[in-house]
Amino acid sequence: MVEERVRVCFIGCGHHSMESLQPAVSLIPRFEYVAACDLVEEKAREAVRRFGAKKWYTDYEEMVDEEAPDAVVIVGPPPMHEEVGVSCLRRGLNVFVEKPPSLTVEGAKRLSEAAKASGRICMVGTHWRHMPVHRALKRVSEDEGFDEVFRIEATYLAPDSRGAWGQSFEWGFMLNQAIHPMDCLQFLGGRVVEVEARGVAVEGSKLAISAILRFASGVIGSFSLGGCSPIFYERIGIQGAGGWAEAEQFKRMRYAAKRRWVEPTDPSAVQTLVFEHGSHYRGVSRPGYVEELEHFAQCIFSATQPHADAEDVYNALKTLDSIVRSINTGERIRIY
Repeated sequence: MVEERVRVCFIGCGHHSMESLQPAVSLIPRFEYVAACDLVEEKAREAVRRFGAKKWYTDYEEMVDEEAPDAVVIVGPPPMHEEVGVSCLRRGLNVFVEKPPSLTVEGAKRLSEAAKASGRICMVGTHWRHMPVHRALKRVSEDEGFDEVFRIEATYLAPDSRGAWGQSFEWGFMLNQAIHPMDCLQFLGGRVVEVEARGVAVEGSKLAISAILRFASGVIGSFSLGGCSPIFYERIGIQGAGGWAEAEQFKRMRYAAKRRWVEPTDPSAVQTLVFEHGSHYRGVSRPGYVEELEHFAQCIFSATQPHADAEDVYNALKTLDSIVRSINTGERIRIY
């Protein structure tokens, strides 16, 4: 357990690190930003100037040896997440890696197993589950009046028109984009055990994927993805025996329940409660970045395991891989 503040170092000072995650750390009092590292010296120096890191390095091994931090945040290409993540876990550090943890399901499993062997915390940056609107969705679904959850759905459109990190279009889309809604569905419904999917992917032209999911809990899910979109669009819905709720565009949730909250003058009236971010939301870039790192710091501080760890993301990638295999074979795929 950490006594005072969590001493953290960043490994990787590229665009996402500098525009989303390092600004978030400065908003979290429990972090003490000790040092930043990047292979490009000027990028590491920029982290010192902009976000208050005390020192800069171009060799992460030298940095962790000299600074002895409590934790590292690793942000770079996926092979770096896997290799440096495993290395830091073996050094006894708590680790946060940006998504995806690896380019392969096997690599994600390797990181998860290294975390278990080390006894340290390893979180992956699937920030959707940490967004206030999705946390509100989770709380609503656990309310007694919502009753048993039996259906979950996700729709997500993104502009990607080519495979990320040199991967095929469909797998690159899964790694870069679909990992977020899939992890969010796991957050709400638990582990997926079976999938059946159909889809088409033509690089530079179109990507459409629809999948039926069966969860270990018995919940049935639908998962719809679209690439080559002119916009980002997100919708997550959940239905229980006593209510329905839907989050849309990362900031707005609607909730309707069978249990009325005012006496209706019109018996056919629909009574819907709305949650929406206000104008003074404290986050940076997108909702969820501050909250996921805050959760990371809190878990280190209290020596507790996070609700989003490397094993969760391994399960998400395993499910996404099964969706691709189902598309290619036309078969239903049993995962567990």
